[in-house]
Amino acid sequence: MDKDIIRSQFADLKADDVELESLRLNTSGGSTGQPVGFLQDATMHAWNTAVSMLFDEWAGTRPGDRRVVLWGAQRDLAAGRASIASRAGTWLRNELIFDAYLMTPELMRRYVKQYNEFRPKHILAYAQSLYQWAVFIESEGLSAHAPQSIITSATTLEPHMRLAIERVFKTRVINRYGSREVGGIACEANDDDGLVVSALTHVVEVLGPDGEPAAAGELGELVITLLTNRAMPLIRYRIGDAGILAADATSKPFWPRLQEVAGRVTDIFYTANGDQVYGGYFTRMFYHRDWVAQFQVIQKDYEAIRVRIVPGRSLSAGAFEDEKRELTASIREAMGMSCLVEFEVVDSIAPGPSGKRRYTVSEVQPPSVSRAVGRTES
Repeated sequence: MDKDIIRSQFADLKADDVELESLRLNTSGGSTGQPVGFLQDATMHAWNTAVSMLFDEWAGTRPGDRRVVLWGAQRDLAAGRASIASRAGTWLRNELIFDAYLMTPELMRRYVKQYNEFRPKHILAYAQSLYQWAVFIESEGLSAHAPQSIITSATTLEPHMRLAIERVFKTRVINRYGSREVGGIACEANDDDGLVVSALTHVVEVLGPDGEPAAAGELGELVITLLTNRAMPLIRYRIGDAGILAADATSKPFWPRLQEVAGRVTDIFYTANGDQVYGGYFTRMFYHRDWVAQFQVIQKDYEAIRVRIVPGRSLSAGAFEDEKRELTASIREAMGMSCLVEFEVVDSIAPGPSGKRRYTVSEVQPPSVSRAVGRTES
């Protein structure tokens, strides 16, 4: 099942024995630019709340603990325009909410002051937004209160992002994976065995390009079955992400685990002969290039890559050409020596419709001769 099926057969997918008035119409975040609507029942929401509380417990979070929420979905956070009920709920949950959409230097400096005064036990945040904030805090020579736990979600947590966040906030990061369509799917459990799948509520499969199950350690497409929403069952739903199944867990809970959630399926690049290149390969090329404020790598064709760059500081013409040659060489190492690499210097790169920033975008489909080769260079 995919988003096109839900759009075209929405009425047929609703269970006949439920009243529409008793359901909630929700929509996906649309980080691929293609949001979709779906129905959810009260049972699904009750289970999702329970799973969220379980994930919080793994991170050491208890109901009522003081928490800062750095989130970016405007449908949830109408900054300054929230209803009385919403503000009351925030107060009862003992939360301080920062809008992850608004991350200007002035606001981030204000967030630091409010955060340190609030002294939360926990942080819940968009991974990318918290990383951006941590980099700002460090670059400005500011200090941040160390909470007991940090939970990141919504955007892919790259290794360098985790390191920066933990360095600035002096607390281990717990990564969580979920979506609006199917709720909380998996979460780290304060060990090193990957993300634990909520086996009571979800069946998670990883499939290769041929549709067959991928082995543990192999990159593939994530397919999710939600077990709790009887109003509109999502069975083997192509959620649009790629991931890697972990080997059997060595610590409790002994549920299935994901070794990694590797970003959007559209962020898997394909060579003409069917090799797959994980988008993280490209993002890691920019880890230590402090002259780059933002970047986006776009695959236009099997042998055509466009690199969009927002400069963080100016470079001489010669230095810029040296940087481009080095980046081009790294890209061709993965995509082939005949790959055409173009650079575009821009003033800004806007987030997608959901507010999530996409560092890598593939506009091609896997060729018919695709082979299940997932490169995950580090």
